[in-house]
Amino acid sequence: MNHRIILSILWLWLFGVGCSEQTSEPIANHRPETRLAIDTVATEQSSRLHISWYGDDADGFVVGYIISFDKKNWFFTRKNDSLFSLKIENNDTSYVFSVAAVDNSLKKYPNEGSLLQFRDANSNGFHDDGEEFIDLEGAVDRTPASTRYPIRNTPPIIFWGIDSSTNSAKLVQLPDTTFAFATFQFGANDLDGAETIAYFEYSLNDTSTTAQWRKIPKTQLYLNITADSGLIPDADNALYIRAVDIGELRSKNLRYPSEGKTWFVRKHKGTILLIKDNGSTESDNFYYSTLDKIGGGKFIGKYDVLDLRTGIKGRNIPPFINPMFIETLKLFRAVIWYGDSQASFALAQEGLPEYIKSGGYVLFAAELPNPISVEIQTALVDFAAVDSVSRLEITTSPLDIKNGTEIIADSSSSGVKYSNLIKESNVVTPHNLYPKITSTPLFRLPSSTKWTGNPIVGIRSENRRTIFLNLPLHYLNKNQTAENFLQTVIIEEFGL
Repeated sequence: MNHRIILSILWLWLFGVGCSEQTSEPIANHRPETRLAIDTVATEQSSRLHISWYGDDADGFVVGYIISFDKKNWFFTRKNDSLFSLKIENNDTSYVFSVAAVDNSLKKYPNEGSLLQFRDANSNGFHDDGEEFIDLEGAVDRTPASTRYPIRNTPPIIFWGIDSSTNSAKLVQLPDTTFAFATFQFGANDLDGAETIAYFEYSLNDTSTTAQWRKIPKTQLYLNITADSGLIPDADNALYIRAVDIGELRSKNLRYPSEGKTWFVRKHKGTILLIKDNGSTESDNFYYSTLDKIGGGKFIGKYDVLDLRTGIKGRNIPPFINPMFIETLKLFRAVIWYGDSQASFALAQEGLPEYIKSGGYVLFAAELPNPISVEIQTALVDFAAVDSVSRLEITTSPLDIKNGTEIIADSSSSGVKYSNLIKESNVVTPHNLYPKITSTPLFRLPSSTKWTGNPIVGIRSENRRTIFLNLPLHYLNKNQTAENFLQTVIIEEFGL
């Protein structure tokens, strides 16, 4: 027989047999196989794991996977990898990751992230090899791929401020010298997740024993330190703080100040705080010498000076006005704040109202810039008992208020009576103050052809706790009139 005819018959027989078998017995779906990119892990990992997996299907293709870290809860995903953040229970935590591929043999698939149920044949609460997933029958790898991941607990990282940057630490840095109230802001990170931080703890000056460390709740990111906390007055101090995680791992100790720097805590000497907010040595000498004289010398060595102006302006202003600056003011019964036209009016606005409300007394004597800004006007309304201030100075000529001019004590003022102030030297160009309806005018300019009426240049608040003068007192001390004024304010008005 012709060889070509024989081959044709054989081909038709084979094709016929094949068609007959395919028609009578459909080929069953082959389940997919699953692999992990890394199937064995011996080295401890951080709690943030990046895991990759893949699958193969002999008669189709893989459309998704089901994954689990406990073999109880299984979730559907179409991803081939993911970054997982695992909870740290202690220093020896480990997790078993399981994954099973799902092929394309189904008509409907779960949504991304859906929790899947399985038929728990042996009722042990865990998925065992061969147990079917409901609604995914026949499409899932019967033997999920699994790998155990030993997890290493990493210690927290603590820092000053809102983040670990150098600039953040600089923004919350305290002055080199403070009184016995200090506020610190801190924060912490942890590679295992912020939720693993359990608490903070701090120690003052001594870290040698466990008893020296005091706990701070993890939600408290500010710390106020006082003499009751263990500050040593009139000495250099150091604060140590650290973060502790749920595995009892501790961060490195964070020290304030940093090594090589000092933080001196000054004990306040008495009841008066003199705030220097003026660049004039002449004004400094006036206040220092006057405080030494009044009350028969009772305040010699009994007042403190907070210098806002020497060196870099603001270097002695703490980063936290509330509470640190305000609580520092509260260490004193009275504040005498003297400044020039560049005075820190915004700082006074932030700090003085709360201090006055707590029972403090304030004498604020300062020149005002010309023209005065809306911001400074608003600040004065908040702390100086004024309703408003004239935008421009009362007179356009510095020579209009001559030496020997008397600044008149207002005769309508009740209670403590003041004497006139007499201009002795230099230039005085005040603004007109308009008092609140409840405030009392204390001083006015005398009548003159250079202005209308008797402009108000000094005001006392209704509660008699605040006196504001739009005048540089050290220019108004002819015949010791400014010294007498300070004596009246401190002894009679403030009762010190």
